[in-house]
Amino acid sequence: MPTVNDRLLEIKYKINERERLKGLLYRLVDIQKELEAKKLNLGQQLKKEEFDVEKLQGISITGFLHMLKGDREERLEKEKSEVLTVKLKYDSVCTELEETSKQIWQTSTVISGYQGIDKEYEEVIKEKEKYMTSGTPESSRINEIIEEQAGLKSRQKEVDEALYAGDRLLNSLDKVSESLQSAHNWGVWDMFGGGFLSTAAKHSSIDEAKKEIDNTQSLLRRFHNELRDVGGEVEIKIEIGSFLTFADYFFDGLFADSAVQGRIDDAQYKVKDTISTVKTVLLKLKEESDYMKRKIDRLEKERLEIVEKA
Repeated sequence: MPTVNDRLLEIKYKINERERLKGLLYRLVDIQKELEAKKLNLGQQLKKEEFDVEKLQGISITGFLHMLKGDREERLEKEKSEVLTVKLKYDSVCTELEETSKQIWQTSTVISGYQGIDKEYEEVIKEKEKYMTSGTPESSRINEIIEEQAGLKSRQKEVDEALYAGDRLLNSLDKVSESLQSAHNWGVWDMFGGGFLSTAAKHSSIDEAKKEIDNTQSLLRRFHNELRDVGGEVEIKIEIGSFLTFADYFFDGLFADSAVQGRIDDAQYKVKDTISTVKTVLLKLKEESDYMKRKIDRLEKERLEIVEKA
């Protein structure tokens, strides 16, 4: 049967967790607003790009002038490429927005489950006051241990959630990297006259990378949020905000001219650089998680020794 101290520790942990989730919820709402604004902007940009294509394809002064200059088809291909680039960015933002809205709902649901926790805290404190002799060194130390354990457990959960998010992100980045490496290899063959097969294989690999990139972007955002929870107590010297432009870099880099081998190599470099940075962060998080586990165990051992001797 749980002791009063056990119940107090559990309640303190829940209170800390509720406050952490409230902070996360505020940030998610801000992110949702940013994504909605970005979606609106990209939607307007997409309409403009599609209109430019229609003008060139239809009977218009613009299309007629480019036909006279002899660059109508070249201009049309460029405009279609711009439509595709903006469309991919728009779809990526829509996916992120959907994921963020889902996180907001999930976080709000968990927070609502902590209703009444403050009342439980007051009740267990009153119960504890009945049975303990206040003012003794032993009782004071037990209270200190309970406070410290609750804080450490909340902190450990934040770090472990960041580790989980980072592992998922690495898995996604590895998939993108594998697809880009395949595109690079086929591209080399293509440059040496590989023919239709190598060209088709190269673009197939690029398509695989594009499919995964939406997932990568969402996971980057989630990892970023988890690191915000962890805060500055872990010395992570990393410009995590620069990760969040990853999809834009990827789309702009490949769709400006996807046949150019240098574009594929640039994107691969960006992916590998991101993988390296994430691995460095995860190593620091793992070290802190292990340290906190050992510290929690030491405190629990000390608490039990005090109770046994009292």
